[in-house]
Amino acid sequence: MNNREVAAVFDQIADLLEIQGEQVYKVLAYRRAAQEIGSLGRSLQTIWEAGELETIPGVGKAIATKIDELLRTGKLEFAEKLAGEVPPGLVDVLKVEGVGPRKAARFWKDLGITTLADLEQAARAGKLRDMPGMGARSEERILKGIESLRRRDVGRVSIGRARPVALALLAELERMPGVRKAEMAGSLRRWRETVGDIDLLVGAADSKEVIRRFAGLPRVARVLGQGETKVSVELQDGLRAQVWVHPPERFGSALQYATGSQAHNVRLRELAQQRGLSLSEHGFKKAGGGEILCGSEEEVYRRLGLPWIPPELREDRGEIQAAQRGEVPALVTLADLTAELHAHSTWSDGQNSIEEMARAAQSLGLKALVISDHSQSLGVANGLTVERLRRQAKEIESVQRRIGGDLRLLRGTRSRSAPTERLITRTRSFGSSMSSPPRCTPRCASHGRR
Repeated sequence: MNNREVAAVFDQIADLLEIQGEQVYKVLAYRRAAQEIGSLGRSLQTIWEAGELETIPGVGKAIATKIDELLRTGKLEFAEKLAGEVPPGLVDVLKVEGVGPRKAARFWKDLGITTLADLEQAARAGKLRDMPGMGARSEERILKGIESLRRRDVGRVSIGRARPVALALLAELERMPGVRKAEMAGSLRRWRETVGDIDLLVGAADSKEVIRRFAGLPRVARVLGQGETKVSVELQDGLRAQVWVHPPERFGSALQYATGSQAHNVRLRELAQQRGLSLSEHGFKKAGGGEILCGSEEEVYRRLGLPWIPPELREDRGEIQAAQRGEVPALVTLADLTAELHAHSTWSDGQNSIEEMARAAQSLGLKALVISDHSQSLGVANGLTVERLRRQAKEIESVQRRIGGDLRLLRGTRSRSAPTERLITRTRSFGSSMSSPPRCTPRCASHGRR
């Protein structure tokens, strides 16, 4: 099983436990394990084989044992037992806005609703409105929630999908009158591999006007909630976004609060309490009365006796202790990247020619680029035959001569073979030699990729 499949099992366990009314800490334990496994940058199978499962954040002995069972047998007895106790279709019912675990359980036990289709049919037939706590408006909201669910991908989305949308929204916000600052926040700013909603923070004196203009953008499909300082919307592509608006003089504390993980922020509040202060998104409050406003994040951390901690590290995994020792690690930046090891050209399913990509790689300061178009084993991607591979090799050699020796062009072939895809490691290089082989950084903090 791959990482995503194992993560999906633990996500389902969390959902089923939630429907059963299990204690919150148990549900959150499985939810966190699913999130960490799903965002791993290397194979869970490799970690398991090395006996290092418990090095994964959120994975203790109990969950490690379950992962072991899954990877050894392809199934998990605990998950199967839960699925036998709770109709699995209720997991989809739980994803409808306004339907929590208790309500889903009542729909199931009182009306026999076990699937999303059952719920929609019951709502359209007016069968929900007579239940305690329900009504005609509740039915209408559930039907709208079902329609919304169909418009969007359920669950978290990759940062590659969310970030371009966030950047476009930021550009819209920055053009609005009165906006002094605008920034991403949440897991998006922490560069998590996947994100839930797009969180954006704005510094402006007139919050109502910013919220009104944002809610009216053509990109917005519907407004989910709106207040004086916050608006939540669903976009046309199904993604959801939240915008908070704070006065510029409070922007730093608001940005820090909206960016850090919950655990990181709890640690900061504890440090504030030790200094006779309380910390919130609005700033610091003194025990004897009075406020300390922070226009920048640096001011927040400085008040706590800490250097600024990069968003990527704000997960409560030792970064605060490192900051107290003056040992905050330096992150990998774009300047550290020296090679791109997997690129497709117009020879197969890429959108740029070999020379265009080579010139772009040079402009980024890279030292090596691997052209790794599909082989004919994947016919749908215009895979290369042996003869076309030979012709491509000649073009690569020709491009290498034209661009010079500061970028080394390498060629390989991506071949599909069941049950996995592999990149054939046979590569050839052209051009002048290099004093040292190209290296690829372990992780790019600016792109969130390996």
